[in-house]
Amino acid sequence: MIKPKSLKEGDNVGIIAPSSAIKKENIEIVEKSVKSLNLNPIFYPSCSMREGHLAGPDSQRAKDINDAFKNKNIDGIFCIRGGYGTPRILNMIDYDTVKNNPKIFLGYSDITGLHLSFNSLCRMTTVHGPMPSSDSPYYNTDEYTMSSLNKTLFTNEPLGKYKSPEGEELEIIKSGKCTGEIIGGNLSLLTAALGTKYEINTKGKILFIEEVGELNYIIDRMLMSLDLNEKFKDCAGIILGTWNKCKPDYGYENKIDSPLSKIFDDILGKYNIPIINNFRAGHVSPQFTIPFGTKVSIDTDNKEVVFLESSNK
Repeated sequence: MIKPKSLKEGDNVGIIAPSSAIKKENIEIVEKSVKSLNLNPIFYPSCSMREGHLAGPDSQRAKDINDAFKNKNIDGIFCIRGGYGTPRILNMIDYDTVKNNPKIFLGYSDITGLHLSFNSLCRMTTVHGPMPSSDSPYYNTDEYTMSSLNKTLFTNEPLGKYKSPEGEELEIIKSGKCTGEIIGGNLSLLTAALGTKYEINTKGKILFIEEVGELNYIIDRMLMSLDLNEKFKDCAGIILGTWNKCKPDYGYENKIDSPLSKIFDDILGKYNIPIINNFRAGHVSPQFTIPFGTKVSIDTDNKEVVFLESSNK
């Protein structure tokens, strides 16, 4: 894997909006958020644009990504927010430029589309973690969230053993031990990439999955899409993240969805690999930062997830 350089105080960070638009009044909050890390935010045009549900035209959002990687004065790249939009620009990214100019790349949710493409086409590590939006400004959030984020951004030290927030212990779905490269992200984006050159390669890897605001039967359908594409068959292990605001659909004619626990057991439980749930990363606060593309070990007997290497050099 190609590993970018760690950030240091005073570095320039490109702020891009590859997905949905942000309210103009929140730009100041984002600026303050990034400056609280002693970094200098450089805003790209997409951050102040809006076209329907997107942060400007596809061409502009893709151009901002290409320009930020190309710019020798930009040391890292933070996505301003998620929402939706990355699948529309994957064919517009200059992956040679990305590969030849590796930089810390931070985001989650819809940013999964870019994590997948940078991992598969560039073999570059990326950072799945909180974005500097008004929902979770760095200067006004919890110590748990900032601890793993800061260590990931500013050092080349492994995060080591994952520690759950108080009262949020890991749940064991299937016992076992494994070691592998961690990759994944938002379930909707993982399924959207199936059948394309950007689809996730899970062979021998630890697959991380999270989702927000979906009905249980839809989660069932998306997991089955991954299953039918044999994405669980050859992976080393599975880490299920948070399922914030996901709930059963009570629908009509007394229809009631299965609980997520049964869905996980039905679809994933048939595989003889370690599977854990309630890893606090994704659409939740506090949240743990995940360095995608790095080696991780799982030991369910001890309820341990250990990050063995840094995403940076």
